[in-house]
Amino acid sequence: MSARQYRVLAVDDNEIHCYSLRKLLAASGFDVAGAHSGREALETIRQFQPDAVLLDIGMRDMDGFQVCEAIRADASNNSVAIVFHSASGHASTSSPSNQSGADAFLTYPVDSEHLISVIRGCIQRRLDVHGDNQNAGKAVQGS
Repeated sequence: MSARQYRVLAVDDNEIHCYSLRKLLAASGFDVAGAHSGREALETIRQFQPDAVLLDIGMRDMDGFQVCEAIRADASNNSVAIVFHSASGHASTSSPSNQSGADAFLTYPVDSEHLISVIRGCIQRRLDVHGDNQNAGKAVQGS
């Protein structure tokens, strides 16, 4: 039996950066969706049911911390891994990512292999702790 394909939502208000992330993630074997705002991300999460959210911090409508808080406020999202990413220095290694419920924090530029490794690791840790209840019944696909 093959492992199913993990779903990742890439959230970035910079459409070019979001597109690049989506292409990278898809090429790495993920089923990928994108969102360009916090509100769009929250709606997409309900519809797409991702295993992980790659979440920009600096967005216009809601910052990444607010989006993360909204995701964690819904118990049905317990198994969703959240990886913050930021191209700026407005968040650092001392950021409140753990306090806000995120699983990891990356500052760009980041090596693409490292990014993929972090996302996969965060998904696996979430599934180890919370199980795969959110995705029960989803089709199993090859890797």
